[in-house]
Amino acid sequence: MHEDSSEHGRQFIIPIVLTIVTIILGLISFDAVFPDYPFLRKLYYTFQLFTMESGDRFYENGSHPFLVTIIFNLARFFAIATLVVTIVLAILSVLRYKYFLSRVRFMKDHTILCGLGEIGEAIAENFPEKKKLVIIEKDTSNENLTGLKKGGVKIIEANSLDATVLNNIGIEHARSLVSLMGDDFNNLTIINHILEFLKDKSPDESNINLSANIDSRNLKTAITEEWKKERDKPNCELRKSLEVIYETACLIKSKGGYNNEATELLEKFKATKEKLLKYNPAGEDFKSYKGNIKLFNINQLAARFIFRTYPPDRFRCITKTDDPAMNILFLGFGKIGEELFKLCVQNCHYINRRNTKITLISLDADAVMNRVNSIYKNLHNIIDFQSVNLNPHHITGKLLSNLGLVHVDVIYISSGEDRYQASYSSRARELYEEDVPVVRPFYRNKAWNKANPAKNLYSFNILSKVAILDDIINEYLDRKAISVHHRWLKQAIPGYIDKLEQCVANNKDIPEPKPTMFPWHLLDEEIRDDNRSVVEHINIKLRTVNQLSDPAMYTNPEIANIDYNFLHDKVIVEQLAEIEHRRWMATKYLYGWDYGMKRDTFLREHESLLDFSLLDEDTKNYDRRQIEEMQEIIELK
Repeated sequence: MHEDSSEHGRQFIIPIVLTIVTIILGLISFDAVFPDYPFLRKLYYTFQLFTMESGDRFYENGSHPFLVTIIFNLARFFAIATLVVTIVLAILSVLRYKYFLSRVRFMKDHTILCGLGEIGEAIAENFPEKKKLVIIEKDTSNENLTGLKKGGVKIIEANSLDATVLNNIGIEHARSLVSLMGDDFNNLTIINHILEFLKDKSPDESNINLSANIDSRNLKTAITEEWKKERDKPNCELRKSLEVIYETACLIKSKGGYNNEATELLEKFKATKEKLLKYNPAGEDFKSYKGNIKLFNINQLAARFIFRTYPPDRFRCITKTDDPAMNILFLGFGKIGEELFKLCVQNCHYINRRNTKITLISLDADAVMNRVNSIYKNLHNIIDFQSVNLNPHHITGKLLSNLGLVHVDVIYISSGEDRYQASYSSRARELYEEDVPVVRPFYRNKAWNKANPAKNLYSFNILSKVAILDDIINEYLDRKAISVHHRWLKQAIPGYIDKLEQCVANNKDIPEPKPTMFPWHLLDEEIRDDNRSVVEHINIKLRTVNQLSDPAMYTNPEIANIDYNFLHDKVIVEQLAEIEHRRWMATKYLYGWDYGMKRDTFLREHESLLDFSLLDEDTKNYDRRQIEEMQEIIELK
């Protein structure tokens, strides 16, 4: 393994030149002495010069002309010089590499990238302090290595799966490590090896952020669940306390209530109550084992960027109850397109209360529709989805008219290859001209990112937008979602305690703590996703009441000049509460839930999967509070 292949090759130019000169001079001298010998024999004698032989053969026919003798002796000298220089350079190369590795080993607060594929290249390009970046890459033909090296990046040419390499680069002193090997299981292997390496280190010695790109959403969820079962749940401070107070409340009730209960049991209830009321969810998240590991999916991050920056209602904001339904067209359906589709399903719910229309035109549209109908069988309750199994190149005006797509609000070009991104968008522009906004991310080609793009055409290199290490590790959406969940916990815990006390006092059944009452790092991905959707949908709610018109503020609505007087209008609050309920329903449908008379996690049935008008007042009030407290939620840090 070497730090830079091109530099490593250049240092052997001198031995190569000496070798060529030796062979040429040797052939000239042996040809003069043995003109009748075949060429291969003369070449063989020349090669023997490197073993310090063949000298006697040169003189076996007596003396030779002075010039020939000089040429031969030069050849012998250069042969010896070649051997010496090669040995010296080889030793220096080893010493130089060991010195380089020692410099890497004793670096502090650096970042390590394992693998330099497309994502790694984008991260390296966006990385602000190149001298603090170390890249492990086994592909020496990667043309970007030389440029990165010149920029100050330290390159180690090796396989990141090699444990000895990882053990010798000062992982314990690094600020972060990102595994980008292109294979989910290889990425997990690297993360697990580092965890094993760091397990005996003190917290001060191993405070490193670990990240890995996991392409499979199901694998990511499965691994997260395994980690939760492996270490965290038995030691969860919150769940322990909730179990204690629940069991204590059951005992008090079984013995006749507060008036007949022993002082010792009441004191236990009181002490646990005080502990729960002082509980800090952020503190437990911070202390959690494996809490500093971020398994991300670059396709999800890309889709979130697109949806946050170019949402459908950026181009036609729905602010009236009689506004027509949003109409979205997808051309192609790559991995990012699939994630973007889910975000549209989850969040495209507006004050007009009409189902958003989504149309997919793709070569694999039938397969997509079958998958949607199989996995998300209830989406038709909140989204009007149709698909057309057709190459988007072959779209015609007549087809669009038959599908009700003469007027659409936005077109997302969502194939998996740049050439199709360009050609599909070109066809869309031919049909719609500049009247409809077209959003077309590119994955590799940067030539399409024009400084002055055409009207209503939004082109960008998506990896350069989302492959920013600090954003991956401390993703804005997750930060806000965690704050939303922590805020809910601080409200839910006192509410649960009050309910316990009322049930004991009134001799009613004691309710178990909600399954969502966990710190963030132990939540199911479904609940995390719902909290993320809460954050994402706030922007839609604001735009639907004529707020947050500046796209530059979409990421940080808390710094926008928002007029919150609409929160005092009961009609608007009721309308927003209804679309908040529809957003929640969409998340449940995406995770396979259905309506049931009673909530059942195993059967995935929920009694609130109904139209807002059919809900009981308590459930409606929960949605109303979500709206009434919107300013507080927006301003969460």
